[in-house]
Amino acid sequence: MQEEALAEKGFLLAAIESYYNGYRRNPSHYFSGINVLTLMYLFRHLAQDARFDSDIAMLIGAVRFAALNNKNEKDAFYAKATLGDLEVLVGTPGLITDAYGEAVTMNRKDWFSLDSCRQQLNLLKDLDCNLDNVNAGLKVFDRAIAKLDPPEREWSPRKVFLFSGHMVDEPNRPTPRFPNTGKHIEIARQAIAQALLNLGAGAEDLALTQGACGGDLLFTDACLEIGMRVQWLQPNAEPDFIQHSVIRGGEQWRIRYFNMRSCVTQPIRSAPDALGPPPSRCDGSYVYERCNRWLLYTALSYGTKKTNFICLWDGSEGDGKGGTKHMIDEVSRCTGNIEILNTQSLW
Repeated sequence: MQEEALAEKGFLLAAIESYYNGYRRNPSHYFSGINVLTLMYLFRHLAQDARFDSDIAMLIGAVRFAALNNKNEKDAFYAKATLGDLEVLVGTPGLITDAYGEAVTMNRKDWFSLDSCRQQLNLLKDLDCNLDNVNAGLKVFDRAIAKLDPPEREWSPRKVFLFSGHMVDEPNRPTPRFPNTGKHIEIARQAIAQALLNLGAGAEDLALTQGACGGDLLFTDACLEIGMRVQWLQPNAEPDFIQHSVIRGGEQWRIRYFNMRSCVTQPIRSAPDALGPPPSRCDGSYVYERCNRWLLYTALSYGTKKTNFICLWDGSEGDGKGGTKHMIDEVSRCTGNIEILNTQSLW
């Protein structure tokens, strides 16, 4: 496991950089701080590389100060748990037992929170990092969790199918891409259904897309026909999404949307509700790029090997940022399971 982790050190360094940038922007955000500190310790442990030693020395005090000065009562457990995580890296078994013990007294009946802490410790244990300290922490959480009934296991898909594709053309589009005609719609529908069949999609699987007129709704229809669970993740509030991305295709697509909406089994989610409002400094394309990443990371959260990406694409750069080409680029960075349905070949 150490060898495998070391082979992925490029990703580890990228994660360190991301969390460190976040913590620099908000030094009171101890969550980012303890994550970057833990990853730096892991890097030093795995690579026998001391490049982060000066940063580690500085971050120890900064993270401790941030966690001790947490002002949000709702986060009190995580602030205390962060102090325990810190002792795992720099303290002794006795200090770890005391720190985690304080955290557990605040949240002793929340199985998920306790197990989340235990999972991170098990990760360190698997990599043989600070083993005595890790085992001291595990004893605290194992004892607390043993007193609770585990929750029912959540459903997990066998495979995840992610889709991105062109919307149907508006009447005034100068260069046709996906003509809004019965012939082209049927060709695209059959191609998507065949791709799902070729990839072995079935009722045990999850489908993720936005639900826009064109490829998204044809993909949704094909997935529902074979009994898959479908979830729509949308870049803006649903009424705005319908206005901008559904009825632009005409009345037939509005009807399709609402017919399928009643059959979609998973809750429809909007990025503003789930992720917060977009930063004011960003342009209008940001919400679509963010939604692409949200869809992708949701799929990947079930496992990279489970994720399959199907796209309906004409091979061009697209009309702006956040379109199908952007999604292809994002998926290509993370997984090779890509099925491109090139409309230039389809029609």
